[in-house]
Amino acid sequence: MSDTYSTKAKLFFSILALLVLTLIAYANTLFSPFNFDDQALLQHMNTSSNYYNFWPVRYRHIIYFSFKINQSLSGLNSFSYHLTNLLFHFLSSATILLIAFKTFSKSTQWEGKAALGLSTTIAFIFAFHPIHTEAITYLSGRASGIGGFFFLLALLFFILGSERGRALKMLLFYSLALLAFGLALLSKETTLAFPFAAFLYDLCFLRNENWRPFKSRLFFIYFPLLGFIGAFFFFTPMMRDLAMAWLGKVDINYAITQTRVLGYALKVFLLPINLTFDYDFPPHWAGLRFVPVTIWLFVLFAIIKNYRKISPVVTFALLWFLITLSPTNSFLPRTDLLSERNLYLPSLGPIFLIAYGFYYLFSRKLEGALSKQGITLLVTLFLILGSLLISRNSVYRTNILLWEDTYKKSPSDLKVLHNLSHFYLEDKRYQQALVPLLRLSRSVADDFYRAFAHSNLGTIYTQNGNFERAEKEFHKAIELEPTLPTGYLNLGTYHASRGRFHQARIEFLRARERYTLYKWGYPMPIELDLNLARVNLQLKSFTEAEKYIRQYLKGIPGSSEGLLLLGKIYQEKGEVKLAEETYRSIQEGGVASAKAYNNLGILYIKQNQYEKARDAFSSSIKFYPKIPDAHYNIGKLILDLQGDHPLARKHLEAALAYNQSPSLKQEISRLLGQTLSP
Repeated sequence: MSDTYSTKAKLFFSILALLVLTLIAYANTLFSPFNFDDQALLQHMNTSSNYYNFWPVRYRHIIYFSFKINQSLSGLNSFSYHLTNLLFHFLSSATILLIAFKTFSKSTQWEGKAALGLSTTIAFIFAFHPIHTEAITYLSGRASGIGGFFFLLALLFFILGSERGRALKMLLFYSLALLAFGLALLSKETTLAFPFAAFLYDLCFLRNENWRPFKSRLFFIYFPLLGFIGAFFFFTPMMRDLAMAWLGKVDINYAITQTRVLGYALKVFLLPINLTFDYDFPPHWAGLRFVPVTIWLFVLFAIIKNYRKISPVVTFALLWFLITLSPTNSFLPRTDLLSERNLYLPSLGPIFLIAYGFYYLFSRKLEGALSKQGITLLVTLFLILGSLLISRNSVYRTNILLWEDTYKKSPSDLKVLHNLSHFYLEDKRYQQALVPLLRLSRSVADDFYRAFAHSNLGTIYTQNGNFERAEKEFHKAIELEPTLPTGYLNLGTYHASRGRFHQARIEFLRARERYTLYKWGYPMPIELDLNLARVNLQLKSFTEAEKYIRQYLKGIPGSSEGLLLLGKIYQEKGEVKLAEETYRSIQEGGVASAKAYNNLGILYIKQNQYEKARDAFSSSIKFYPKIPDAHYNIGKLILDLQGDHPLARKHLEAALAYNQSPSLKQEISRLLGQTLSP
């Protein structure tokens, strides 16, 4: 009894240490921004509220549901999103510890301290391995992290249900295994590999008197698993359609190429010193394919032929790697031949093998602890993994750091050039963006990337005042890829900045049409409706302007920018009451409220309500003392009403100090001259 309690206590403290050290190791990521596709994922999620509902079941339902919860807790503050990813990673690591302990203590000769130490080592290597940063630190990698956790949890319940004991215990844990498997499927569809992984575990470890006979597992878990998968596809048409699309893409040649990629995946796992966000495999990788194919076939043949002679740990480790990686790296072609987040579950196989070999070499005896030499090497290993993990996580601090690091490691990958230039532009580093954009525009990249390059070059030339060159670049982008909306969007923005509102409206509408008709993987920016509302207001098309600003406010309810424009539309239409209500609905404070009350003051002047106008301008200045328009308007109003000239001069001087418009400065100077007259 005391030994049982002692083991449970050790397991508890091992899991507690795992939690603390995992939080420390990933502490430098908790405040990292949204990276790369994270914003697009959030925008896609906001197009539907059905993820809050459990029915109908949708693609990656659990993932989007978790993002919905994060959004409700912290909006666009990334902390809760990162903490969620990290907590699921800890839970996966803790689950692995329990799986490994059950495995080694019940199905092998390892006992006592050795079994617990070996299991803890496996869990800590998994928790600290830098290859997992993409699944944890990159928020869009959450599908791999949460899907992996529920996959592992299902395996743990499968193991617990397979232990000899009461039938009720078996039914309970097998039911929980089915539930966890269902949650895994709703997190990431590639977890369909679970039944094969469970059967592999069965073949390798469930072979002694500690476990129920195979017949029990056949009837109470394997058959229900098959029925569960059938029901899942029957009740989720989206997943059924996705599976049919997968079957239509099966490519044997691609699978043969993947045998070499699998070898590279093992290499970056064993030597994680050149990890990158986007692996670039040159064309010659397709050559000499028979070599890696021969090697993998030899490995599989050796395992099958010597199945009973080889340690079950070795068999399990190698086949687990292949089975769990097969949904993403086998017969189904993907844009990226290798993504680190897809190695999250498969990495458990090599980790099992490394830890097992390490303990086999450095453990004094099967039931004992590691030797001093072994402990020294193990501590050194954890220190190396921890430092590599922290270093790798540091590149996620900004999108630019992430893509600069990727560019260093994959300099010939044209996608990387595209993404790096995009984030340079987003950060207004126009000169830094110019070089990769020029290289991309003159490259052999497909029309999609070259069109983007020309469109972004136009944006840079606009900023530099080279308007003729900018317009040519926008038209070149549209010529290269007429279905891509970005060229039209940027051309419309260019025309609007030049006061060509009619042409701007045409290009914005063309961009909107293409965002609707063609799915390039880029959701329509909500600002497009805002721009359409602005140009329609300039063209006095008030009905159209109101339509688009309402669509914008539907996407961003309460936006002060949107409400200001809506109030302006009402004001131009002469709907005074609605304009007043809209301006007063802006409760943000600061500059937003200052602009609203300044507009309200102008509205009151047009209604000859001068006292209310003066109060509105004063309120505007209280919200933001450096607003030049309100100072100008109240100073002019005082002069027009033959009021206090010194007070008018005070406001006009403030307007002159804060104003940036040369033409308005001349007008302010003229009014200041009037304040000197008696």
